Amino acid sequence: MTNRIYSGLLYFILSVCICFAPSCTYDYFEDESNYVIYVPKVDMNTRTDTYKINDISIFIYNSNLEKERYSSYPFEDNARTRVGNFNFKLFPGEHSVYCFTNISGVNFSEIDAFSTARFGLKQNEEGYYEEPSVIFLESMKPFIHFPGPVVTDTAWFEKKYVGRICVAFKNMTNLNSSLTFSNIKKVEILAKGVGVTQYLSQIEITDPLDTRSSRNSIDDKILLTSQLSENPYPDFDFGFDNYYFPSLSPVDGVTEPISLQLSFLDENNDIISTLAIDLIDRVTGEATILHMDETILVTVDGNNIQILRLEDPSDWNSDIESGGNNTPGGGGTEI
Repeated sequence: MTNRIYSGLLYFILSVCICFAPSCTYDYFEDESNYVIYVPKVDMNTRTDTYKINDISIFIYNSNLEKERYSSYPFEDNARTRVGNFNFKLFPGEHSVYCFTNISGVNFSEIDAFSTARFGLKQNEEGYYEEPSVIFLESMKPFIHFPGPVVTDTAWFEKKYVGRICVAFKNMTNLNSSLTFSNIKKVEILAKGVGVTQYLSQIEITDPLDTRSSRNSIDDKILLTSQLSENPYPDFDFGFDNYYFPSLSPVDGVTEPISLQLSFLDENNDIISTLAIDLIDRVTGEATILHMDETILVTVDGNNIQILRLEDPSDWNSDIESGGNNTPGGGGTEI
């Protein structure tokens, strides 16, 4: 009799556990989360048509990958993600956290170990690398105490991982009478001295300006095609812009400069003219470094080429009235 009662109770307990297993699991993570990333551009209460992201990828490391998380619009994974909260249970200690959005233009590889985790540009059939998408990045270094309070970070996604190079032209007919806005249908850019892969360990969380990228071979090149825009910068006739990874890591203390070989093409896809631009500081002779979330402006006034850092990136291709200039104080800082 006692055995039958014991067996019945055991069966009842097991049945209850099985029935409520999903609920128990959810409550465990809900109650035991010790790290939360809040994303306002995901939160259904704050996002709008112009203030939002469409996807998010989260990687959390100690020495190895501890957690990874992916979500996309409308972010209905659970009740927490709908209001922009991504909850994790982490081991005690310091962690490196990387949150990305808009990463469709890159491939991640070997993410299990922090020392090997990286993402790289896609290649076309000819072996040239393609322009990256406009990747946004938020990185943090939370320290988890046990016992201790829940740690919360906010991923605003206001700063880009990629840097931008803008090129503006005027007086180009001094070089070739056919170099006009109406004659040039597109520009092909062959970029050398550029990063094509980014190790997460090279991303500097505390000082993003120190972030550098890598390449797989000294022969790596990016092939880009751009349409011209008219009057993209005050006093300049036409120009284009593209995005790149941050500058390469230095070798023996020297950074290779970014080199752009431009080909101006007409409506028949024939080359009208070419132009080579090296991003080099004309005072020091050293490479001009392209940082994360930075805009470098190259102005080409006939034979005169200058390199500026735009203090306000919106100065490019904005509705600013004509009359500015490309000297220090004219919207950029001369290099």
